[in-house]
Amino acid sequence: MNENYYYKATLRIEYEDAKGKLKKRREEYIVSGVNPTDVEAKVTTYMKGSTEDFEISSIVLTKIIDILK
Repeated sequence: MNENYYYKATLRIEYEDAKGKLKKRREEYIVSGVNPTDVEAKVTTYMKGSTEDFEISSIVLTKIIDILK
């Protein structure tokens, strides 16, 4: 059964502030995927165009069953 699940991917982003100082921030994304490897690939593709350095610090399966828009 090829079912999608929802994962919370936490990223650590390194960026340069207005004064030229390196800073870090955390961003969280909900990503639909079949497993953590799939989620990692989707996040990497999404962040590909970004000029900021990032690191995926965690990928956790959520209890979310659906997203209503």
